[in-house]
Amino acid sequence: MDTLNEQQRRAVAATEGPVLVLAGAGSGKTRVLTERIAHLIRDRGVSPERILAFTFTNKAAGEMRSRVERLLGQRALPFWIGTFHATGLKVLRREGAHIGLKNDFAVYDEDDTGSLVKETVKGCGWSLDEYPPAVVRDRISRWKCALVTSEEALERAADLVEERHARIYERYEKGLRRANACDFDDLIARVVELFTAHPRVKERYARQFLYVLVDEFQDTNTIQMLMIDAFASGHRNLFVVGDDDQAIYGWRGATIDNILQFDRVYAGTTVVRLEENYRSTNAILEAANHLISRNAGRTGKRLWSKLGPGEKAKLAFVADDEEEGARVRETIVGLLRAGMRRSEIAVLYRTHAQSRAIEAALRTGALPYQIIGGVRFYERREIRDLLGYLKLVANPSDNVNFRRVVNVPRRGVGNVTIERIAEAAGEESYLAAIRRPDVIGGLPAAQRAKVVEFSNLMAGLQVIAATGTAHDVLTAVIDRTKYRRHLAEDPKTAETRVENIEELLVETQRFAASAPEPRLGLFLEQIALMSDVDALTNEETVALMTLHNAKGLEYRAVLITGIEEGLLPHYSSFDDPAELEEERRLLYVGMTRARERLYLFTAANRMRFGSWMDNHPSRFLGEIPRSLLDVYEEEAPRSDPRERMLRGGSEGGRVVRGIRSPLGEPPPAAQAEGGAESRRFRKGATVFHPTYGEGVVRSVEGSGPDMKVSVYFPGRGEKKFLVAYAPFRFS
Repeated sequence: MDTLNEQQRRAVAATEGPVLVLAGAGSGKTRVLTERIAHLIRDRGVSPERILAFTFTNKAAGEMRSRVERLLGQRALPFWIGTFHATGLKVLRREGAHIGLKNDFAVYDEDDTGSLVKETVKGCGWSLDEYPPAVVRDRISRWKCALVTSEEALERAADLVEERHARIYERYEKGLRRANACDFDDLIARVVELFTAHPRVKERYARQFLYVLVDEFQDTNTIQMLMIDAFASGHRNLFVVGDDDQAIYGWRGATIDNILQFDRVYAGTTVVRLEENYRSTNAILEAANHLISRNAGRTGKRLWSKLGPGEKAKLAFVADDEEEGARVRETIVGLLRAGMRRSEIAVLYRTHAQSRAIEAALRTGALPYQIIGGVRFYERREIRDLLGYLKLVANPSDNVNFRRVVNVPRRGVGNVTIERIAEAAGEESYLAAIRRPDVIGGLPAAQRAKVVEFSNLMAGLQVIAATGTAHDVLTAVIDRTKYRRHLAEDPKTAETRVENIEELLVETQRFAASAPEPRLGLFLEQIALMSDVDALTNEETVALMTLHNAKGLEYRAVLITGIEEGLLPHYSSFDDPAELEEERRLLYVGMTRARERLYLFTAANRMRFGSWMDNHPSRFLGEIPRSLLDVYEEEAPRSDPRERMLRGGSEGGRVVRGIRSPLGEPPPAAQAEGGAESRRFRKGATVFHPTYGEGVVRSVEGSGPDMKVSVYFPGRGEKKFLVAYAPFRFS
């Protein structure tokens, strides 16, 4: 431990009792975690099986495991290091029978759960437009994470929409049980259910784990905290590492109070602050420190570095998103000429939609890029088709994937036939139903032959899966369905899609060669638990991603785009101080990804929701002292957008309104074309929002730029907006 700094050594050595490590960005928290595990095993004689470590991505778990093995000079140690979901899955495979789970249950990924919700909504006889599957799925997820059953959700329903969501939840749960499946939330919620219903099972695991460690503790939600506490309840040696200044997942249920109140909940907590940053120069850290100091909800720390002052962050004012894309491209070209590699550069943004103009600019400059968190490899249609076959082979009760693949490639089994099978199946799986003579006999002759053909195909694939590897099964699926020939029907996409399935074959080969048990079920589990960041490759490309996806990563140069009111901070946060602080933390996370160079971009106009909208520089830019920023003029633009913004003018026929300050003073009241016609808002008015659809104004508060409205959207609930920034249209 001689190579650790004083605070890191203190954290590693504090082995007994609860410990809270407040680890600033780039302060070596992963090293502290791995050194602590190695210290426990090597110096304290603790068995690896008695240590439980939670991470948030498979990539982080793999890195932690390999680092510990290198430190100890041993491989294949029986660690319990993994994500919350992977650990929950491991427990449920062993103990699920206590709560009625078969040990071979399937894990539904987002695509599977989305399909099941869609099928459930339609089964209830309700419109998918009125009850969008993504919205319903999010509501169900929040119920599960709050340990609210479908029965309780129904009892608590305050209106017709909530009641129908609860009905969908009830049928969705029945669909999961019938399919012998768990969704992602179940992998944690059902462990908590197990430990609550069977205290002896909980006590057995609590006795086993002498030490419990948690990475990225600021991102935990209520149900994860219950799971952590259960595992640590025996010995109370709970070691959590996190940074309240990087808590950016409140929108998906993460609770910053878990870290802010940890030392109050766990008496006798040792608190250690890691403030020395090993990643960034001091110029970048000072700008980030000033920004985050505006947040009230934080424990407080100030990052510093021995890497020297470095270059100031550069701020670019541009006319619109197209010019922003061009300036991003010019900046990257300049960095490459200076000797930087493409893989050392990242472009970050608040929303995925912002990538369009950036992608167009990079393609124009022939700059290879990789989008993280966009359409992932495993979400492509041909990959979903083939995985659908594999999932149905592994779990014959999976009606969702039966529906997906029974007519892919086309074999003449249409929706009418599928509904007849579903009706005849009752509580039985569709695949089992089509093997019953009475079900087959009830189908027209032409469809009967096709359904029997499909049944025989699946039976043959199941025989292969019984003894073969995931690669063997996938090869058989592609060959027996003549899937390559199916792809050739569309010459425009055939080549790319065939390349994708070849890549999937390579992935199964890789799995067969490296996994201790290359069975199909384990391969599907690995894919289901994969996150966006896990999919990040080391290709020589520029990385494009949202600020949320950037956490945990670092680059020599970082370019952050769209730092404007309504985008960053997002307009949905204007009415909530806690959400506004989370938006500030989001920019802070982006800034602290940069090691040497940081570029900030703000545009006067941006195409959003199909129309041009005026923008104003983010208030966050005004919170960074001007002395810590350089106006970015590395290459002279066609005309000076900064000056144009300050004096008002036009670009390409679009008005660019004057701005009183380039650094985030409160913007003037919205113009009619910029967001909403304030004078037309009144209780009962009907408005249209491009994301939520048509809604009715429930209440109006304030006036002018401070006017706020509450709007009820059928199927989406009630939402609050600051009128000056809401992209409403009037019906």
